[in-house]
Order: sequence, then structure tokens, then C-alpha cells
Amino acid sequence: MNKLISAAACCLALSVPTLTLHAQSVEEEFEKFTQQQQQEFEDFKNKADAEFETFLREAWKAYDAFAPEQAPVRPEPPKPVTFDRTMPDMPPVAIKPGQLKVPQAPVPGVGEKVPVKYPGVPDLENKPAPGVYVPGLPYTPVVVPVPVVKPDRSIYRTPVKFYGTDFEIATDAAEGLALAGVQEAQVADAWKELCGKDYEPMVSDCVTLKKERRLSDWAYLQLTRQIGVQLYGNDRPDDIAFLQMFLLNKSGYKARLAKIDNHLKLLVAPAGTVYGTPYLRINGDKYYVYEPDPDASMRIYTYKQDFADAKNLVCLNIESIPAFDVQEEMRTFASADGSVKVQTAVNKNLMDFYRDYPQCDVVIHYKAPMSDELRAAVYPQLKAAIEGKSQLEAANILLSFVQTGFQYMTDGEQFGYEKPFFPDETFYYPYCDCEDRAMLYSTLVKELLGLETILLDYPNHIASAVRFTEDVPGDAVVLYDGTRYVVCDPTYIGAPVGSCMEQYKAVGPQVIF
Repeated sequence: MNKLISAAACCLALSVPTLTLHAQSVEEEFEKFTQQQQQEFEDFKNKADAEFETFLREAWKAYDAFAPEQAPVRPEPPKPVTFDRTMPDMPPVAIKPGQLKVPQAPVPGVGEKVPVKYPGVPDLENKPAPGVYVPGLPYTPVVVPVPVVKPDRSIYRTPVKFYGTDFEIATDAAEGLALAGVQEAQVADAWKELCGKDYEPMVSDCVTLKKERRLSDWAYLQLTRQIGVQLYGNDRPDDIAFLQMFLLNKSGYKARLAKIDNHLKLLVAPAGTVYGTPYLRINGDKYYVYEPDPDASMRIYTYKQDFADAKNLVCLNIESIPAFDVQEEMRTFASADGSVKVQTAVNKNLMDFYRDYPQCDVVIHYKAPMSDELRAAVYPQLKAAIEGKSQLEAANILLSFVQTGFQYMTDGEQFGYEKPFFPDETFYYPYCDCEDRAMLYSTLVKELLGLETILLDYPNHIASAVRFTEDVPGDAVVLYDGTRYVVCDPTYIGAPVGSCMEQYKAVGPQVIF
């Protein structure tokens, strides 16, 4: 037995160097493979940078910009309408909707089928390819890899103040940037210079912070501007626009520079419409002038080709609320009968961000979530008011709260332009209009009662409608498949669930899902 053990020990001793050598060999092979992959990526990146530099050096092409599309302006009621309880009860009406708000799906090829929930309403599961925008369907971005930061590099990060919040970003690669001018060769020289620096930590920080801080694409666009403002000051707009283009392109977004009146401006291709802004059509995309000057020329010069890695449109949707530091402002709301009273704090930093959001379609506001902070403060108070109630009773309590707990004023009177609110904004500003009330009421019903809602877009007014699962009488909109949504109008003061304003009872509204 002892001889056998000794023999086994000898074999093991002899095999250890062999195993060690094998492990070292595998590790060396992996390191070699990693270096090869990194070199191939570097070669590809350098080739894309060099090609784009060539495009920048060539004479930029002249375009005549399209005039801005104006945001839809609804001649809203100057004052909310009061429900007349002395009027005799009229039989409820069931109105069919007019043209649906969601655009048509792409026309299918021969033998292909495009499933639809309702005629003219695309099935949201039938998504287009990543990077392709189809109005009415969700936009899915192309996955763009985060730039690889060179190992063993010491990184110094600078706090960038963004909507009251410090964002730590490695900005040293861009700190010495200074364009010699705005001619093609000078812009190309600046691109070549910045590409030659160790810029990867800066881009990596920006992309990482976008995810960690839950920034929408438009918020990310704003962040790139703030970095430029902090580095160069507001009196160097050409350098700011150039840095924005660089950061956005390296992050995978379709953004480009343009010369307008001998100054550089940023052009951005969004997934959606930006109202009140001149734009170009380039390679099938709309490129809007970012922060346009009102008196600027409509003659715009830009290069012929996008950066190779710029594959994504700037999506206007807000899927989650940005994680800004909280600067509280207190607000109190109560229904006229005193049955519901809500006290809450609103984040001023978030309000400033929403104030700077571009004018876009109302559905962007409708789909945006309420902030966690506001939901945590408001919902327990509203849940207490509707606890134990039927769907109809609870819906009426929430309807009365929105009808009488908020002061009414049109956007024109309060702001001088059309401004739909995001949910938190309705709790911040002193006044709100019919679309703000309709969107807020729909949000409350969906999240507190778990019921489906739609918006009813009349020629001069917006109201809500709810798909109850209990038997609820009243005026209603019946969709093409027979689905019944009962009218709930937050601007028809004192009107209960199921009451449509008299002037709209014979009108088929557009439907916003």
C-alpha cells in the first residue's frame, strides 16, 4: 500500500508542472486573443474616424431648411364648463370615434399580414427593426458598445452640474478644445485632434451615467450641452456644438454639425416630431436645428455623410424619470367638497428639466410616468379616499378631485404657447388646462383602479374615457371591436362619470391610446 501511495505521489508531482504550463498557455492564448480583438476594434474605430474626417474636410452642401411645423393648437374653452344638475336626465349616447390618433401601420407586402388591435391602430408587438422609426410604434435603438477604457489608466473626474445634480465625468480630453474657426478644414482638424486623445473615459462616463441616472435620449442630449457650457462657457457656442456632435456620435446617435450664418449649430434626428423648429431631410431622416435662433437664415450647410457609428435616432419618449437630486417645493390640493385633500412635494429640478423639453406630440406626455417621489406622497392619500368603494364610486371621487382641486387656465394665458404637462407638472404649476386634467385623471384611474383609459380628442377639447369592468351607465365611446369606454370629463365641473358635454355628444372624437 505504501508503495502505491508513493507511486501516486510521484505521478502527481510530475503532473503539476505540466498542468501549470498548460494553465499558463491557456492564459497566454486568451490574452493574445483579447489583444487581437482590441486591436481589430481599434483599427475599425480609427478607420471610421479617418473616413468621417474626410467627409468633414470636403465642401459642405447647401440645403434650404423646411419651415418649422407648428404644434397643434386647440382653441380650448377659456373657462371650464359647469355641469347643470337641474337639467333633466337625457338618455346616454354611444358615440363611435372619428379618425384614430395612432397613424396607419406600414402597408404589408403580398401574402404578409400586419395584425391590428383596431382598424388603423398598429399592433404594438409588431415592432420595426432596431434603429427604424415608424410613427405609432415603439422605437428600439441599435445596441452600441460602450467605449473601452484603457486599463491601468488613472482617471480624474470633474463634477458637471446638471439640473441641480452633480454628474462626475472625465472631461480632461475635451478641456483644451478650441476650434480655430468654422471652416471645413478647421472642423476636421478639431475632430482629428479629439479622436487622437484619450476620450474613451469621457464617453464611457456619459453613457454609464445615462443608464444609472435613467436619462431619456433628450436628457442625454441636454447633458452633452451642459458639459460644453461648463468647459467653455456660453460665449463659445461653436465649441459647444462641436463637442455635442462628438459625444453624441461616439454614443451612437444621429447628430451632425451645420453652418448657419457662419456659426456652427447642432442638427439632431429625433424619433418623432419637434415642433417650432426648422429641419432638413437627409438620407430619409429629419434633422432638426437644436436651439435655433429665431432670426437665423434658412440656408444651412452640412456634410454629406453621417458618422459610421451614428445609428440611433434621439427618442423623445420618457420611459422612466431622471434621477436628479430633489429640491422640494410643497403643494396642497383639495376637492371642493373637502372629501379629498392631498399634500405633496414636487422636485423643482425635475420641473426645470421638463420646462426645457421640446414641443412634441401630446402622446409623449401621456405615456410618461409619474415620479416615484410624487406617487409615494399622493397615492396613499388618494387610496384612503377610495378604499372599499365600487369602480363607479372611486372613479367619481377621483374625477371630482381633478375637476375641483386644480385651477383652470389655458396654455396661451399661462405660457403664451401650447404646453402639455407631464404628470408631475400638473402638481407644480398654479393652473392646468383640459388636456393636462385628462392625462392626470387617466393616469390616476389606470394606476389606482387598474382600468384601461383613453383620451378623447375633440375639435376644441380633450376629455378622458374609462373601460370599466363593472356595469357603469352613461355616455360612452364605442370602439370598432365593440369595446366601450365611458366618458369622464375632468373639465366638466361637477359632472359625474358618464357625462359628456352637450356640444360634443354628437361628435366622434379622435382617440389617443
